[in-house]
Amino acid sequence: MKSEEKNETVKKDQSNFLRNWYVWIISMIGLSSLFLLVTFWCTNIFQDTILSSLIIQKGTTSFDFWERPPVKLIYKFYIFNYTNVEDFESGKANKLRVQQLGPYIYRETKKRVNVQFHENGTISYQEEKSYQWESGNPENEMVVVPNIPLLAAISYFRNLHITAKLLLNLGLSTLNIKTFLNLTVSDFLWGYDDNLYNILKALSSLQDPLPYERFGILVGSNGISKDRITINTGLNDMNYLGIIEKINGKSIHNIWGDEKCDKIYGTDGSMFPPKWINNYSTPLYIYVKELCKPLSFHFHEYGNVHGIPSLRYKMSVDSLKISSTDSCFCPKTVGHNASERKCPPTGTFNVSACNSGLPILISLPNFYGADQSLIESIDGLKPNETLHESFLDLHQFLALPMNGSSKMQLNVEVRRAIGMPYTGKMKDGMILPIMWYDNTLDVLPQKFINIFFDAHFVITIIERAFRWGSVLVFLSCICALSIKARNHCIHRHLPLCENVSVGNRLIEG
Repeated sequence: MKSEEKNETVKKDQSNFLRNWYVWIISMIGLSSLFLLVTFWCTNIFQDTILSSLIIQKGTTSFDFWERPPVKLIYKFYIFNYTNVEDFESGKANKLRVQQLGPYIYRETKKRVNVQFHENGTISYQEEKSYQWESGNPENEMVVVPNIPLLAAISYFRNLHITAKLLLNLGLSTLNIKTFLNLTVSDFLWGYDDNLYNILKALSSLQDPLPYERFGILVGSNGISKDRITINTGLNDMNYLGIIEKINGKSIHNIWGDEKCDKIYGTDGSMFPPKWINNYSTPLYIYVKELCKPLSFHFHEYGNVHGIPSLRYKMSVDSLKISSTDSCFCPKTVGHNASERKCPPTGTFNVSACNSGLPILISLPNFYGADQSLIESIDGLKPNETLHESFLDLHQFLALPMNGSSKMQLNVEVRRAIGMPYTGKMKDGMILPIMWYDNTLDVLPQKFINIFFDAHFVITIIERAFRWGSVLVFLSCICALSIKARNHCIHRHLPLCENVSVGNRLIEG
């Protein structure tokens, strides 16, 4: 009898032990799922952990990709060939006519060299670029283009004393200078010997030396840039990843004569702070040092690249328009009213202050989105939204470009001067289109496609699995503990069970 009671006691103790461990295990699983639930629903720890791999730190894959970008840029250059110069100068034609030639395609290879890390979470470097010819016949094809050194010289001397103008005019008469030049595309792009430019170079050496030995639209693009750029690595705050902090040690230029316009802000376009794409009303800013100005891109639509969801941002046609709030981008006039500013025509941006005083303006290709008078002043221009707009396709999570096209047109402004006949029939302030380019990302390597794919689909699946899985497990644990508690009190014939049963009946209706 005692043996049976002892065995029954042992079984009861074992049952209580197992029951207690069951409750303990369920409780621990429930607490763990609650922790995951709070973590994945109320914080960004998981996303921040993944995004931290984008921080530019030496010895990381992110740094290697940043220092030696494996994805190349493809440049397509289109040149405006002036086809009726003689007829225009003789009065047979009322307008100059252009013929768009190209594309002349080059592949850009970029490296970031002379890299130096700083203790404040920034990094300084210089860019080294080289260009490899891909398509077109730039060595043999000829183009008739405006003589930019001549127009620049006239623009500079027009505000000097009449004596200086006469001396320049006398010097030009000995050089057989022409307003339009007949050059090969290659010479026009990459540099040619010009007698006038050589004279200007010698004169400028006394005050502000011209930076290049030869004149060419892209003559300064090859090699190591003289500009030293400092950007944020994102180490201290991911919200500043890739943002340019300084150029040549300065966070504010002395170009426009106003701190608001002189402030450097934006990235170089190769990456963006992830927070910028969390709010679609927030524009992306790309600082273009050749323009001394940031350009804004605004969210347009959802898309996909290689089957990976993306966000498309477009550069607004208003990006180059100057409003009353940023009129400081208008150059100051020269002469008696030096404090006044003169704004260029709508849809163009005067960058002469940023480019050694050259009378250069930029616009969208074929004056797309610009003042209609600019389009009508030259025959042969055909602005088109699809062909001439700029856009970026960003990864929805990493904020890295997967595709994109940046288009910009170079123009020269005619500035007439008394006593200098070289501008002929061209009116003062007339804007002549020179060329435009389309800068696109090369085909993404499969390695990058895999990274972008994993960053979207794998991370999305894992995050959703943990989010909803934690909810399901937590609710399951609550139900299991509730059932266990109910069975326990029923087994013990506790009065509480009656209350539970009554409650259940009330709930069931």
